[in-house]
Amino acid sequence: MTTLHTSTAGREALPARPRAALPALCATQITGYGVLYYAFPVLTGHITAQTGWPTGQVTAAFTAALLLSAAVGIPVGRILDQRGPTS
Repeated sequence: MTTLHTSTAGREALPARPRAALPALCATQITGYGVLYYAFPVLTGHITAQTGWPTGQVTAAFTAALLLSAAVGIPVGRILDQRGPTS
């Protein structure tokens, strides 16, 4: 939802400032995913050493978590679109 500010001087309505935050949100999203995906191979050795779990199991758990988040993401997004994130 875009909020419009109207001017009393007869100028056209301008979009609200939240749209200006979009590039920052995009950059933080990309950085967050990059950190997640690049940190996993680095941490896999530490996880397997501390827990004793095989590398295949650790990788399978990470893969399962990614598939679950992908499967749940679309229905949750639709619910948020219908109800709003604060309800």
